[in-house]
Amino acid sequence: MQTSMELLAPAGNWDAFMAALKNGADAVYIGGKSYSARQSAENFDLPQIESAVDYAHLHNKKVYVTVNTLIDNDEFAAALDYLYALEQRQVDAIIIQDIGLAAACHRVLPKLRLHASTQMTVHNEGGAAFIKKQGFKRIVLARELANTDIKTVHEQYPDVELEVFVHGALCFSYSGQCLFSSMVGGRSGNRGRCAQPCRLAYQLKSRSGKNNLDPARHGRYLLSPADLCLIEYLPELKEAGVCSLKIEGRMKRPEYVAVVSRAYREALDLLEDSGQRPEPEIKENLLKVFNRNFSSGYFFGAGADFLSTRRPNNRGVFVGRVVEQKPDLMVKIKLTDAIGSGDGLVVWVGKGKNPVVIVEEMQIDGQRVNEATAGDIVSLQLEERVFPGDRVFKTHDEELLSEAQHSIRDEKAHKIYVDAAVSVGLGEPLRLILCDDEGNRGEAQTKTAAQMAEKYALDEEVLRDKLGRMGNTDFVLRNITIQGEGGLMLPFSDLNEVRRLALERLIEKRLLKHAKPVTSINYFNQEKQALLDDPRPDYNKTSPLLTVAVSSVEQARLALKNGADQVLLGLEGMGSRKRPSRSELKEMLALNQGKNIPQVIPVLPRISLPQDRYSYHRMVDEDFSALMVGNWGDLHWGLEQGFKILTDYSLNVFNIYSLKFLSGLGISSVCLSPELNFKQLHSFKGITGVEMIIHGELQLMEAQYCVLGATLGGDREKCTAPCSKDTFYLQDAKSYQFPAVVDADCRFHVFNSRTLCMIEDLARIISLRPHSLRIEARLMQDDQLSQTVKTYRQAINILLAEGEPDLNRYKNELAALGQPFTKCHYYRGVI
Repeated sequence: MQTSMELLAPAGNWDAFMAALKNGADAVYIGGKSYSARQSAENFDLPQIESAVDYAHLHNKKVYVTVNTLIDNDEFAAALDYLYALEQRQVDAIIIQDIGLAAACHRVLPKLRLHASTQMTVHNEGGAAFIKKQGFKRIVLARELANTDIKTVHEQYPDVELEVFVHGALCFSYSGQCLFSSMVGGRSGNRGRCAQPCRLAYQLKSRSGKNNLDPARHGRYLLSPADLCLIEYLPELKEAGVCSLKIEGRMKRPEYVAVVSRAYREALDLLEDSGQRPEPEIKENLLKVFNRNFSSGYFFGAGADFLSTRRPNNRGVFVGRVVEQKPDLMVKIKLTDAIGSGDGLVVWVGKGKNPVVIVEEMQIDGQRVNEATAGDIVSLQLEERVFPGDRVFKTHDEELLSEAQHSIRDEKAHKIYVDAAVSVGLGEPLRLILCDDEGNRGEAQTKTAAQMAEKYALDEEVLRDKLGRMGNTDFVLRNITIQGEGGLMLPFSDLNEVRRLALERLIEKRLLKHAKPVTSINYFNQEKQALLDDPRPDYNKTSPLLTVAVSSVEQARLALKNGADQVLLGLEGMGSRKRPSRSELKEMLALNQGKNIPQVIPVLPRISLPQDRYSYHRMVDEDFSALMVGNWGDLHWGLEQGFKILTDYSLNVFNIYSLKFLSGLGISSVCLSPELNFKQLHSFKGITGVEMIIHGELQLMEAQYCVLGATLGGDREKCTAPCSKDTFYLQDAKSYQFPAVVDADCRFHVFNSRTLCMIEDLARIISLRPHSLRIEARLMQDDQLSQTVKTYRQAINILLAEGEPDLNRYKNELAALGQPFTKCHYYRGVI
């Protein structure tokens, strides 16, 4: 049953694809072997994608293909060829992250439908306006939006389709804004290789040592969100203007996809039929198949259940407690829920590894049983020691998963019923019409004419038998009507052939409804070559500026005093939680007067949700002529207001085509992605208007959820602001320390444990001729900032004068100021 909201399910392989469609999904999103944000999934090659699209369209379903990673220059031509191949295979839409690839696609494949990936971090009305203007038909919104935020976006742009995640794993960081896996392990989430560092254990510690978080009380998995589940809130999603409900899980088993798709299908049908919400049993099934606990995410604002700090993986369903364990490790468990043979259980112990067992044999009062219910005391054999009172969870429900497997392999399910009309006369060919319930018809006739039967006449039994043999197709013969004379015969081979032809034409008619116009190969090749042959940007002809990113007016003054050409002044009060005042900004504005290059550039926050109480636009409106933006919404606003725009590295510019796109909008300076290596940077062949980061702590995560406030802040409604009383860091199992700070909007930021330092490679970087070189100084103390800026100023001046500075000495001086150094991705790159 089709509803007003689409149910969109994931598939990492063919079985999961079938699981989704056979259990009620309206559409499925899949990834190819390349350019997909879940590269660890099995994924689909082009022949499999073609088969998937044909199968889905035959059943009036849709297939979206993810091409939602950043594309480097050397991959770009092949990526365009891949998109062309997908268009030829009639995919219903492409989900894209890379703005350069999207812009190129609109040029060379103008008929291809594009959806903006959640990796683009679209989270406000301005972002929706910008994305719409670039030709996207749908936006997969950031998962951090509340229902009121979604509604605001929809009311402003009702003609833009909004897709929202409703179930599955959540990222701790805003998607598209996470560099944690990249910087720590070289596996980039922006390139589909996230190693999920948010699921690892961390300790939250303070520099003073007085405000350390107790792991025993709060848990160790401080960045691990509980799973999202919005099945109870479908009416609110519909009211907010959501058009597509997205289930996360391309890495999940087909059985998971089947159970979750069926649950949401039932809930959607119930909503459409009666306006009611689902019964608790439906959510119980979702808990049984996989959960890290469930929460409503940010849909109503993140609550105390947002994180799953005790366990980062499947916790299952609580089914009882240990009563006792004998010396032979036979254990008695008092059940609070049913278990059965084949179920998987885990016992949560106070220390050590949690014992797991598959129920193969269990007893009640000495009698072997296959099932047990709440209130029963069952005996099971374990291999490890447990203790009375330990909790027992069911992580594998054999009955539920068996039902899911049956739904996938059920040959009778998902069939298309057809009626046959046969007309036959002596000396005439047999005519066959196959008709489905939608009025589609496939017609054919035999090559030979009917003759009088000598033995076996073509009665209804014979015709039903021969015409009903529809092989491995999804068609089933239902009714058959026969017109004409009796006592006639035809070779059975002719009947088989007429059935095959009629069925083939019926399939063509069903697929024709979903046929989309495609780009001709000549047009594609011509436009692609013109795009690839476009003149590269010229090399920058002026000396690079030394820019310094700061978080306060005091830092700005220090940076300028020690040789910065320009400061990038963050307005969100990073760390201090104190925004610059209007009077302070006016003082800074005065520094720009009479300067060809403004000395102070305000930097708008990366995130600005529709319902945020504070408006940063009012801080800079009409006063400053230039500003830096870090999201598509502020870019849209800034261009409309006529500002000179600089863009931050949060826009993930990874190739020359994204740079060209932004330059074409009039952007004066573009900070490239810090995930690029030297080889990739050289492939730009000219980086006019480009800013490169050469020193400082890079931000790894920005999260809407504040760990400090949720754990040390007391009442969430009246947070005691522990962030203002100490400085904090997250320490991992290897004792690496990642600074954690909060801004004035109570957003949580995690920074790298190592300081980027490219002083030794300064000559090589300058030889690339960037527009500006940036020092990230937002976390620096005054003495660190002063000395760092002064050192780079001296080194740059000597290099520009064609001298030879002692860069090794400069490095040692900088190393004495703080934590260990890294060169991030300049040499290693990412996968």
